[in-house]
Amino acid sequence: MTSKDESTPPLMTLRQLAQQGDVTVHVVRNYLRRGLLRAAAHTESGYQLFSASELQRLHFIRTAQQLGFTLAEIEEIIRHSLLRHSPCPFVRDIIRRRLHDTRQQLDRLLTMHERMEHATHAWATLPDSIPTGDDVCALIEAVAATEGGKFVKSTPRRLLGRRLTQENLP
Repeated sequence: MTSKDESTPPLMTLRQLAQQGDVTVHVVRNYLRRGLLRAAAHTESGYQLFSASELQRLHFIRTAQQLGFTLAEIEEIIRHSLLRHSPCPFVRDIIRRRLHDTRQQLDRLLTMHERMEHATHAWATLPDSIPTGDDVCALIEAVAATEGGKFVKSTPRRLLGRRLTQENLP
């Protein structure tokens, strides 16, 4: 016959939980403050001890974060679960919205990336220049000028060496 101590995994300290969960102690403490994790017991000297189920909960939290869920959303998911309500509709709704938002962010980043590549190629042929008057940087001002369809007065055209066109700048 096995005793309870032999069948129950040993409890972990906060530091052990953090190490096994591959997070810092500060992260575990933050999750404790937010109610995402709970100590299973306390030692006589007040140290918190955690069960294997809290390590599993820690892994759940980290996985949810990697899927783009905020801690507030994870709190809500856990709350649904503790109330024995399915969090799945809530989770699906968040992911659908997050997918849409992420696609828009990616589109903006891809557009910016293309503009940066075009600018880099166009700037390769432009000389360095010292700002005069209200100018700050001829390179950036050349981009601004071409995007507006015309050069702004503060862009020193003499330093550009040639008229920039839409083809060689973003």
